[in-house]
Amino acid sequence: MGKILAAIMLVVLTPAAICSNITECDLEQYLEIGNQGIVRCSFPLDVYGILWHDTTEYDVPAVLTYIEKNKGGEGYTSGEFDIEQDGSLIIHNVTLRHDRWFVATKIISSSVGIVTYDIRVKTTVTPTPSHPLIANCSAKKNICVKPRAELSTLSCSVRDARPFIPLRWLKRTSNADTSINTIQNVTSEDNATWATLSTAPIPLSNSSLLLLLVCEADSEVLVLDQTEAMIIVDNSCLEYTGFTRMYTERHVSTKIPCRYRNEPNMIIWKYSSDLQSMPSVIATAINNWMNNIITDHYEDGYHLNADGSLVIQRPSLKNEGFYTCMSVSDEDDYIQTHEVVIFINPVPPYLMVDGCSHAQYCILDVQREGNLTCSVLGIRPEVQLEWRAHEGNRAVLFSHDRQRVEFIDDVYNVYLTSIFEVESYTDERLIVECRIKPSDKHSFELSSRLDLFAAMGGDDALTEDVSGLWWISIIVVALPLVIITIAVALRAFNVRRLAERAGKLSSIRVEEEIAMLPTEDLESIFVEQLKHKYSILYDQVQPIPYIKERMYCVDKVFVEGGIEYQYLARNVVSSGKWSQMHSYYEIFSEGDSVLKRCIIEGEPGYGKSTLALQLIYDWCNEVEGSPLKDVGVLVFLRLRQLGGTKSIAGAIKRFLLPRDTCLTEDEINDILGKSSSVLVVLDGYDEYPDQEDPDTDISLIIRKDILQHAGLVLTTRSSFLPGDFASENIRIKLAGFDNSARDKYIRKAVVGDEIEEGNRILQELQKNPVLGDLCQVPLFFVMFAHMTHENEGIETFGSVTGFFRYMISCFHSHLWNKLSDEEVRAIDVYEQHHGRLDEIAFTGLKGKNQHIVWSRNYLIRKLGDGFYRHYVRIGILVEEEVIKINSPPLQSKHFKNETEVHFYHKLFCEWYAAHHFAKIATVFPYSLLLRRIAKDLDPYDLQHVYRFACGIKGASTEKIVSILRAKEDGDKFAILCTLERDGSTDNILEVVRNIVSSGVTIDARYSRLLQRSTVQLLEIASKNEIPVPSLELHECIDKFDVTTKCMVLKSGISLPGVSSVVKLNIAEAEDVQIPETKLIQVLAFAQECTHMQKVSFDGGILPMSIPVEDINPTLITRNVEVIHSRLGYHMILSLGQWGVFGKSIVHKLCTDGITIGKDTPLIEQQAMILLLQNHPMREIPVACLTLDQCIDKFDVTTSSMVLTSGLSLPGVSSVIELKVTESGNMSDNRFLQVLAFVKECGDITAVL
Repeated sequence: MGKILAAIMLVVLTPAAICSNITECDLEQYLEIGNQGIVRCSFPLDVYGILWHDTTEYDVPAVLTYIEKNKGGEGYTSGEFDIEQDGSLIIHNVTLRHDRWFVATKIISSSVGIVTYDIRVKTTVTPTPSHPLIANCSAKKNICVKPRAELSTLSCSVRDARPFIPLRWLKRTSNADTSINTIQNVTSEDNATWATLSTAPIPLSNSSLLLLLVCEADSEVLVLDQTEAMIIVDNSCLEYTGFTRMYTERHVSTKIPCRYRNEPNMIIWKYSSDLQSMPSVIATAINNWMNNIITDHYEDGYHLNADGSLVIQRPSLKNEGFYTCMSVSDEDDYIQTHEVVIFINPVPPYLMVDGCSHAQYCILDVQREGNLTCSVLGIRPEVQLEWRAHEGNRAVLFSHDRQRVEFIDDVYNVYLTSIFEVESYTDERLIVECRIKPSDKHSFELSSRLDLFAAMGGDDALTEDVSGLWWISIIVVALPLVIITIAVALRAFNVRRLAERAGKLSSIRVEEEIAMLPTEDLESIFVEQLKHKYSILYDQVQPIPYIKERMYCVDKVFVEGGIEYQYLARNVVSSGKWSQMHSYYEIFSEGDSVLKRCIIEGEPGYGKSTLALQLIYDWCNEVEGSPLKDVGVLVFLRLRQLGGTKSIAGAIKRFLLPRDTCLTEDEINDILGKSSSVLVVLDGYDEYPDQEDPDTDISLIIRKDILQHAGLVLTTRSSFLPGDFASENIRIKLAGFDNSARDKYIRKAVVGDEIEEGNRILQELQKNPVLGDLCQVPLFFVMFAHMTHENEGIETFGSVTGFFRYMISCFHSHLWNKLSDEEVRAIDVYEQHHGRLDEIAFTGLKGKNQHIVWSRNYLIRKLGDGFYRHYVRIGILVEEEVIKINSPPLQSKHFKNETEVHFYHKLFCEWYAAHHFAKIATVFPYSLLLRRIAKDLDPYDLQHVYRFACGIKGASTEKIVSILRAKEDGDKFAILCTLERDGSTDNILEVVRNIVSSGVTIDARYSRLLQRSTVQLLEIASKNEIPVPSLELHECIDKFDVTTKCMVLKSGISLPGVSSVVKLNIAEAEDVQIPETKLIQVLAFAQECTHMQKVSFDGGILPMSIPVEDINPTLITRNVEVIHSRLGYHMILSLGQWGVFGKSIVHKLCTDGITIGKDTPLIEQQAMILLLQNHPMREIPVACLTLDQCIDKFDVTTSSMVLTSGLSLPGVSSVIELKVTESGNMSDNRFLQVLAFVKECGDITAVL
């Protein structure tokens, strides 16, 4: 207390007290009413003391004092205020009273030196909805569209906001925003919140179709999630004077083009089911003067492409109708209407003729007159059938057509019966056909042909027969000779063609090669050429990208990490559960079929492409034990190279076969179709440029529309799974490196037999607690391992930023070692000054549709040739050849090779983007622009952009952290960002120690961001033996992964064993059944937490027992306590059963009596039976044992009472009174059973 008074006197009496302009505290801050608020300051941790006043008058006591780490003051003791380590004032519940001046006083030492900050705290209230709302528009849509006729004036509002939000109306064009004369009305009932109503007349439009108006909140106060509301005024009056008809198959994605003459500023798509109905808006797009493209969809099942075309994703019959695209540009307006007709192909897909089989050509023996019937089933739309003589043959006439139509389940069955008459006999074949009549209402072109063989009578018939036989005899003799001659000629021609293509005509004797080269020989050539190409690919693995001269064969560095799978069968709904896979061999060897169809998913750097290379290595080298050893053909394609390539045969020829190959695309297709077994490996679906094109061979293979017999391996990021992947497949998920995989990689690829060096590398990782999450990614652990091996003096990193900064410097310094001093000075500027690259990376990561691949020419133009070549040379930027297609073709050869460029890994892109983000956060503190920019950066997907930015520029941290804390569940992630700024390991551990000191909770309701941030903090605590008193997992556990020794949460995030956790609490809903396997998994996780003393279950219905052999003996040795906290049961680990312990609980049960009823939970019945059998307090008898309607029978063999639950209750001692109740009168047999049981209980004195 004396120190506090001395400090206060120092503040009052020191004339040197000054109001500082240093940015330790922002002098104007906003706090949300009803929430916890923090008045932010950043004082040094070694400051002597801090005082907080809630007034600018210094002669009143401070509401909170913080002297030499001791907290005090009236505001602190009342619970209104608290303080953070950096001196920030915590207001537990912000109210209107806190809208005032606060004064923060920093006391540098106990004797001299103070600095004061007058801080204006302004309270805010976020309105609902948290954006301007235009009258008669939905609060959930970005863009509102209204016909001009429905609007008399413009009106928008913000209600219940603090402070009041000024609103204004703007007219927006592609060039600028123009203000509209606005009338603003502000009202308040209690001076706490305000409502703003802004009205304006509808201005004139330059367009005859559409007018874009914006209601903008003109305020820098960050209380709105969205500061603009937009409305498109529709001036059009649609008249369907003409339209284009499109036919699209049901459930097959289709694209409707939106044609325009000039680049549009606005596009609206409308739909109506018929020409008379009022059309409704289904999608809009706006490209404004700020180059922000905003799209909105008003109906499910549609997607708007960047070119304005509308995609119907799985069209059904409800999607039939008229679609109108309205586009507006600076130069003109354009309207185009399409009628979409949904067709359904018939089943079977041909016309059927009565009396004919579709398997062979049909010849019908008929009389001169008769009936012919044909039909088509399951077709849509309805069609008309007709019989006719083929090619105008007048020998057969048709009449009396009778068509019958059935309409069943939205499709039509059409039957046509016609009378035919053979007018005259002829030597020509009588070919007739049944066909679908051409019509503008459908696009079907189906027909079935057959021959009619009409019987003749009398002499004419005999003459015709003799004549026919004579001609048949000639044909029988001559036809084989003709066929042989043609075959020999064709074979000779094909042999010559093959020989010329191979350049070997001079060395081939045509007489000896008269037979065509068989498919088996072509396949051998094909396989040999593939293996040659693959050997180049799998021999060029670079663990460290900047050491280009050090390449490895994939088999020398490949190590399997965690692999999980789901097996999805046709018509089976997945439970969402993942099972453990011990080896990638199991992908192909499970079940009857050797080859499976599977998706291998994982985040960047988790080894998807490396696993794909290992597969082709196994195939090329026929690795013993590999299920790929006997595969006939393996095709490996990198999908990011295939933009514009429709044909898989074309892709194979261009990327996998030598340029002088003798194989044609037709022959490649023939080999793939006839090979005994084919496996297609498609790497990088998330980078495939033509994902939305349903007609490429890649899309058809994925849907299993072609190459149905082939196996398929498709690699992709988890967030880019194909929507139409055929069923009956396996989903494989790569979970990254655990400790075992890390150790194995070091031994295999880094140190070999040098055990001590391997241990040193692992110890260096242990010294860097912040790298645990990063080094779960195989790519970064591999780089860390090799860099640590190369540099024995590698530093200890206090942050992920520090590690990445060191890694980037290694990229540059490795090149420096090869250059002269003059050359080093010339390129040193490239390492230090990379602002243009930062901006390009940042722009590429913004928004939902990230664009992080660029053309080579674009980057050279933006960065300069020297800078670009340097970053490619050191490996940060990677070039890749791709094929582009000119559309429409401008030349006969419309494919061309281009070079695309991407970062070595997405995290490198995040590193440079973070530099730009940090710069923005520093230049624009607390600005509306910063808030808008952060909305385009998802902190879960781009967490390292935020963390790097805080570590790169410490001055940006407070601004970035304030944005994160405003997000749902952003607090713990904000702490991780703050750790990046602090840098030193000691500071990090102190912060973590404070966070975990009161226990840690992970709740299923937490966002993935909060869960992941919490897990990272627990990992740091575990590796540094920071005690965690308790860890509560609230309805969030999925399973325990025995391979990685991690608890997998329902969110998919893995929680490793936390060695320093003392108590684990599993909270579940009361009615949730906890299976035996889950209880065993919880105990397995407890085994990994080496300091754990207690496992508690709160809620849930637990199993009565678990097998003793499934309980790790170490838990018994460590005396780990396992309890059900609500019921007070303890598990006897040596028995695997529940019991009741504790003198107070046992005493109460014995005194009050024990009841077992028919509705008593099994676990409770089990525990009571164990208590009666193993009474721990024999001196206290059980006053009464009640069996309430739960007796089944008395088992004379075991001398026990069998309960209706199936449990057995042996005779018990120490029970004074037995009470038995039945639902009705007790039978004589039941009475005898009760007496038999009483006989086994020696101490019972009364039976009721």
